Amino acid sequence: MLISNTICHQGLVRHHNEDSYVSNVDESVWLVADGVGGNVCGHIASQLSVQTVERKLRQGSSLLSAIMEANQAVLSAASQQSDLKGMATTIVAAKFSHNRYELAWVGDSRAYLIDSENIYLLSSDHNVANELYQEGKITRNEWQYHPGQHELTLALGLGVLADIPLKVGALEKGSILLLCSDGLSGVLSDELIYKTVRSGLSLEAASQSLLELVLSSGAPDNVTITLIQCIAEPESSQCETRYPLSEVKKVKRKFKVKNKAPLTWSVLFVVMLIMVLLFFVV
Repeated sequence: MLISNTICHQGLVRHHNEDSYVSNVDESVWLVADGVGGNVCGHIASQLSVQTVERKLRQGSSLLSAIMEANQAVLSAASQQSDLKGMATTIVAAKFSHNRYELAWVGDSRAYLIDSENIYLLSSDHNVANELYQEGKITRNEWQYHPGQHELTLALGLGVLADIPLKVGALEKGSILLLCSDGLSGVLSDELIYKTVRSGLSLEAASQSLLELVLSSGAPDNVTITLIQCIAEPESSQCETRYPLSEVKKVKRKFKVKNKAPLTWSVLFVVMLIMVLLFFVV
């Protein structure tokens, strides 16, 4: 069983909120999108992307196909309205089946796995800083503070998406999946995020604590925080027939063994009669 909580805040610097999200427990779908700052109508791009992905998933599309459709929807809207030209957005998406998940992302909105021991970054930023780090041109410490953190190399609305990363995994009981915009990951360290989430608080309280830490640090960007936790083992996938206790009792009475005494005496009588007849014949 999965539970979740999402907080979305404008921050203390931005004049409006360009983040959008979907938190759909019934469909086991969670999405976070961050409209590209500095581009026009980033909030429209982020809203259009999460709405399209959620709708396409309900219609039976795969996660990657749904994101491809969202990219096309953003491009199409921008081409039809001149005032929307140049709009773009990041997205990170998680689709669950019981406790197993598919995870996909475009841009620098992130996904973390948080268990009882550590925090693990599951996604990989599509930005200049990460490209330089992957190529070995900067160190990890330089990567964290490099200005290229704010220069996206991939986003919905910037062109055709040739390759979208996809990861699959299982969320064990007690573990938490965090989806967030860079308004969180760009302000708080992974260590502080881990300590806050694993401090024994409820998901609601942990989300609020993370937000308060971001606000106390100046909240220079919009921030969206989604926490998803597995609180019970998944149901068995085997096909089992289960009956209420009252029905079990009825079935047992239906197949109750009958008294076999009358049948035994009948057989004995026939045997004795045959023996008497044989005696007189002999």
